[in-house]
Amino acid sequence: MCGIAGIARSRLNPEQSVEALGRMCRALRHRGPDEEGQFFSPGTASGIACSRLSIVDLATGHQPIACEDGSVLVVCNGEIYNHPQLRARLESRGHSFRTASDVEVIAHLYEEEGEECLDRLDGMFGLAVLDLRRRKLLLARDRCGMKPLYYADTPSGFLFASEPGALLASGTISAGPDWGALDTHLAAGFLPAPRTCFLGVSKLPAGDRLVVDASGVRRQTWWRLRYRAPERARSDEDYARELETLLESAVRSHLAADVPVGAYVSGGWDSSLVAWFAARMSPSRLKTFSVTFPDVPSRDERRFARMVAQDIGSEHHEIEFRPADLPPLLPALARHLGEPCHSTASLALYRLASLAASSVKTVVGGEGADELFAGYTWVQAGTEVHYRLRRLVPRRLARAAAGYVTEPRWRRLWRVLACEAEPAADSEWHRVFDASERDRFLLADPAADKPDLLPLRLDQETAATCHNRFERRLALDFTHRLPERTLLVDDRMSMANSVEVRMPFLDRAIVDFASGLPSRMKRRGRQEKYILSLLAQRLPERIARRKKRGLVTPVDPYFRGRLRGFVREFLLDGNGRGFGPFDRSKLEPLLDGWLAGRDTFPGRLWALVILQAWWNEYIGR
Repeated sequence: MCGIAGIARSRLNPEQSVEALGRMCRALRHRGPDEEGQFFSPGTASGIACSRLSIVDLATGHQPIACEDGSVLVVCNGEIYNHPQLRARLESRGHSFRTASDVEVIAHLYEEEGEECLDRLDGMFGLAVLDLRRRKLLLARDRCGMKPLYYADTPSGFLFASEPGALLASGTISAGPDWGALDTHLAAGFLPAPRTCFLGVSKLPAGDRLVVDASGVRRQTWWRLRYRAPERARSDEDYARELETLLESAVRSHLAADVPVGAYVSGGWDSSLVAWFAARMSPSRLKTFSVTFPDVPSRDERRFARMVAQDIGSEHHEIEFRPADLPPLLPALARHLGEPCHSTASLALYRLASLAASSVKTVVGGEGADELFAGYTWVQAGTEVHYRLRRLVPRRLARAAAGYVTEPRWRRLWRVLACEAEPAADSEWHRVFDASERDRFLLADPAADKPDLLPLRLDQETAATCHNRFERRLALDFTHRLPERTLLVDDRMSMANSVEVRMPFLDRAIVDFASGLPSRMKRRGRQEKYILSLLAQRLPERIARRKKRGLVTPVDPYFRGRLRGFVREFLLDGNGRGFGPFDRSKLEPLLDGWLAGRDTFPGRLWALVILQAWWNEYIGR
């Protein structure tokens, strides 16, 4: 696990290029504090750099890493879990390896297959291949989007890095807000790739590659989610046995490391199942970690996490999160996120990673199971009534009602009914603020575009493989909410503390299995993640009977209680034009209503607070 950066087609002189590489690399030191390495080729005016967190091949796995003749160099942020099998195949074809690193495999595989080598990689990665012979730079992001990659084509050259802050540290890019992107962020709570909230900075979408060479810059898709029809009728137990085998294999491969590997445990099915397998395979007693919320008992799951830890015999560690922890954490949180995100889990995950960092460099977690096996409420049976009503309620009536109703959940119902097409209705389920609200308090550039939820649509290639609206909604979560919200937060908060999170549920074989799994095995009536309910019988009975509870930090009761004064001061005091993205005079009456509890939609205040914190860290400076 690392932070990577680079420059191609540099228009700076070699000394300036090396200095820019160094600044980007140092800005990523939290991602890789163990060592730094960089390479610059004056002949191609290109270079790559890496801040490394040493997990595999501690002694010789330095990056950048090259093939035998030095013509292909690679930096990679992530882990390639099938590198032993790939290495054996490449050695049989005459390749010589100097290290035991998984990253060296990429260099030799690229020699053999060029850009198509990506399809052979089973793992999580944001990688860069510098091909000196062909004077080409290849960037790629893994299938699910577990690891990030940002880029900017500037007058000084083409730059890339694991985080947008590193691009700004190059000294060639200024931090300007993209008002259209901020519009979508406030509409959806996160921002789908390739756009970012920084003007001129883009992020590579999951499953995409980007090539920079003499012909220019071109971005292509190398993998997309595709649903498959089940091959034959099978029993529930048969499907469950296959998933159990795949999950056991995935956890085993994700435990492969030259440092101890721990596990996050929340007391829910996903993390508990991963920890259950990990405890049986770990060469030493597994260390588990959880975060608690003692001030909000309804959100505090310590008793369930402890139950799981006792059952698997782990060495369990806990850390508390209290309201007083939030204000001093905000600046670092916004800085490490790099872009505002609606997820309140970022607060808990930052604290959780800081706890894990005191004992391990790597943990396994349960991310991805909800998106693969239907864990979220909006894709379950209860939402079908909204789509049936769409056939009965006139669009004009629904639009009028949506503009009149103020309660957010009822307003969302009417907006779902008002959409002309079902894909647009799918996006409405993710809405945080509508356009009329944003127009009241956001100080947007009048000339900026206002895309609203348009970027939050399923690509046609994936949509064409969906057999029903249930799969279409699942696919929307997997291709947008998962990479640009859940995995973004997981990556930033863990790497801010120099901890790598591995995600066995997003193993290639499990993603392929889920894409061909019948809908009845994912949702059975009101039972979410039905197939996981069968595997959960291995867990303590009280855990197996639990309904899903996502990891969220209870910011709403904090903001309406002990932190009420802090929120007002943070968003309003001195927050006039020129200092923040909000119009203070228009935001204040809305804020008073929200703080008084007249808005029950979860996390809307947090969306404003994290946006202001991001502005303070990047734009205000």
